[in-house]
Amino acid sequence: MRWWCSSENVAWDWTWRPYVGVWLFILAMAIAYFLHLRRLDGSDRRRHAAFFSSGLLVLWAALDWPLGPLGASYLASVHVLQFLLIALVAPPLLLAGLPRTTFAALQRRPRVWGLLEKVTQPLVAFLVFNVVMTVGHWPSVVDALMTSQLGSFALDIAWLAGGIVFWWPIVAPVPARPKFSFLLKIGYLALNGLLIRPPTLIMLYAKFPVYALYELAPPIPGTSAIDDQQLAGAVMKVGSAWIMMVGIAVLFYLWYRTESREQ
Repeated sequence: MRWWCSSENVAWDWTWRPYVGVWLFILAMAIAYFLHLRRLDGSDRRRHAAFFSSGLLVLWAALDWPLGPLGASYLASVHVLQFLLIALVAPPLLLAGLPRTTFAALQRRPRVWGLLEKVTQPLVAFLVFNVVMTVGHWPSVVDALMTSQLGSFALDIAWLAGGIVFWWPIVAPVPARPKFSFLLKIGYLALNGLLIRPPTLIMLYAKFPVYALYELAPPIPGTSAIDDQQLAGAVMKVGSAWIMMVGIAVLFYLWYRTESREQ
């Protein structure tokens, strides 16, 4: 039994393994959320709970077996898929599931609110996310952190935190930024979808494996380190672009609905 998914120097098989730390992490988030959710009326409770539960399920799927151990030990492509789920899919669902009482509670804490206002400014959030994305996929960082459960946990939490900061200006209603219009939000997502980060270029065009972790891992039949690495780069580029496109489509819909209500 292990607490968190990290690199293991054993041959891969499809035998199910428990990761108790992942379960406790998801369970703690669920309990804290649903205790807080009791303050809402019935209709709002169901709507918010649906969003938050979906985000938790995505997070659980990314961290637990089989994606967790596959990404931690064997395949860079699965590692990148985990990142997309943890940093780009789960955070907007989790934020959409938070009731307004949660945001109101943050406003009553001056220090937390002051930090939140600075970190979630669109330009700052853009930079924070892209730094986390770049550093979190740099070969030396991945090779160093993924060898221990604590390091793997730290990397996953950094991805989740970076994703929450990234999506906050888009999804969260506070801090109110009237100048950050729907058009600017669409541009914010479009730029992140088009941007190609250094790790993506490295994975796509390197002529040799750059991650020692995956190069030296026990091989999975039918895969090679360099092919898997190139697939990881493609998943990173195409996957993030499609997620941004979905976000843009939702923003267009909300923009249209807002304009219709005003008319």
